[in-house]
Amino acid sequence: MKKIAFFAAAALCGSMAMAQDVSVAPVAPVAPEAAAVSYAEAEAVLDEMIVVLTEVVEILESVNDQATADAAAAKLVALKDRAQQVQDKMAAMGEPDAATQEKLSAKLMPALFMLAPRMEAAGMNIVENNFYGSTALEAVLNEQ
Repeated sequence: MKKIAFFAAAALCGSMAMAQDVSVAPVAPVAPEAAAVSYAEAEAVLDEMIVVLTEVVEILESVNDQATADAAAAKLVALKDRAQQVQDKMAAMGEPDAATQEKLSAKLMPALFMLAPRMEAAGMNIVENNFYGSTALEAVLNEQ
């Protein structure tokens, strides 16, 4: 099957893995010299990630003909940099403490369970309709 919105799917899968890790993986102690990540900081980045993923899903769901497919391709390309910035922020932030991770997981999981099936359905629709004839959308969604 074709790769659907690789950067969004990667972010979605990464987020799901992060959420699963949060609930089962022990947290390494934070070195005394490392600044602790506050819940507010981590939540702000998490909120950004959820917004980006929601936008990706909405863009994919908007595709119903060649014109909307071409428009979706342009929107996804524009959104890709924002998605990368959010992932970079997450990586730079470091690991929050266990209590913060629990709160973040509780916020993230419902969003992921809502977005994942929508993304899959929209992607399947696009593939089943041969990208609605949009080579631009096909190229973006198959990009690695």
